[in-house]
Amino acid sequence: MSLDAITDPLAVAEALSPRIRAAADATEAGRRLPADLVEEMRAAGMFHLVVPKSYGGVGADPVTASRVVEEASAADGSAGWCVMLAAQAGIYGGFVSPEVGRELFEHAEIMAGVARPIGRAVPAPDGGYTVSGRWPFASGSSHAGWFAGEALIYEGGSDAPAKNEDGTDRVLAFVVPRAEVTIHDTWDTTGLRGTASNDFEIREVHVPTAHVFDFSKPQHDWALYRCGGLIFMNHGAQALGLARAALAAAREVFTTKRGWSGVPLQEVGRVQETFAIAQARFDAAKAYYYGSADALWADVQTSGGDGDMILRAKVRLAASHAATESLGVADLLHRACATSAIQRSNPLDRIFRDIHTACAHVMIGPLVYEAAGRVLLGREADFPLF
Repeated sequence: MSLDAITDPLAVAEALSPRIRAAADATEAGRRLPADLVEEMRAAGMFHLVVPKSYGGVGADPVTASRVVEEASAADGSAGWCVMLAAQAGIYGGFVSPEVGRELFEHAEIMAGVARPIGRAVPAPDGGYTVSGRWPFASGSSHAGWFAGEALIYEGGSDAPAKNEDGTDRVLAFVVPRAEVTIHDTWDTTGLRGTASNDFEIREVHVPTAHVFDFSKPQHDWALYRCGGLIFMNHGAQALGLARAALAAAREVFTTKRGWSGVPLQEVGRVQETFAIAQARFDAAKAYYYGSADALWADVQTSGGDGDMILRAKVRLAASHAATESLGVADLLHRACATSAIQRSNPLDRIFRDIHTACAHVMIGPLVYEAAGRVLLGREADFPLF
């Protein structure tokens, strides 16, 4: 089945979840998704959720894409993270020409990307740019066919970056095929060990003009490309998936084990209270997250613009809040399960490590809260993607 024929990507993801969950140990041990699982997830459209149907993708709306990220993350945090980052990188297809968009995704190639301008791009005499640099945290580097990055532009042999009219540095976004890339095996972490979020490097690679793009100038008319925050919010969905898995794992402990005095844990008052609090925190964070996302997506579609600023701020705030609350839920349940949770055989061990690693990401950190607060107080945001 071609990806553009998938009409219910969430149902497809739900059907594949047991397979993702069964492969979790191999994913963590290998520090990458197993090759056969990658192919199953590729066929299910999980790496091409927000690639337009006209480019061979699923063309899912961003809220549905979030629900797929949550589902995959509930099965395994690393797999869900790879789905999330493929969606974020897949959005780049909306900023290149239709011809290049089809070239990038016509064979269901997966894209990895790093949105940090830490490379060096020099205009080439015959057009395009010569680009060099090394970018960290390219999640999915083990299975990506294309790599996207950003670089500062240097002109005329200058040692200083070229400037825009407003004095800011000129930044170039680009995409290159895997054959031009060197992967450095740097990803050896506490959690999300199976994401292969390694460094990638290119040296003096010629990037043609067609493979250079500008995030401020969408080349596709889909409403999603006017409001990138609707994709970058998926960090919240990934965290919610982990919290959902933590609730399921803790419930298994509480309903099958006995406490110190031999009383079933599900009959212990403090256990009942803890589980109820965790459930309430999860449900509230999830409702705020999807409610905010639904409101912004509806506004972007009907207004023809890039979304009301307050709604955009609330979506990013809701994503960070979802991550913060999900971490709190996992911590609460991990502590309540005590020695049961420290065993590698218990899913809570990996969930605990995964959620703490996930929540270290800048896109759901304190800077997002500050930027959202500025907008809600009538000021301009000073952090990207609002």
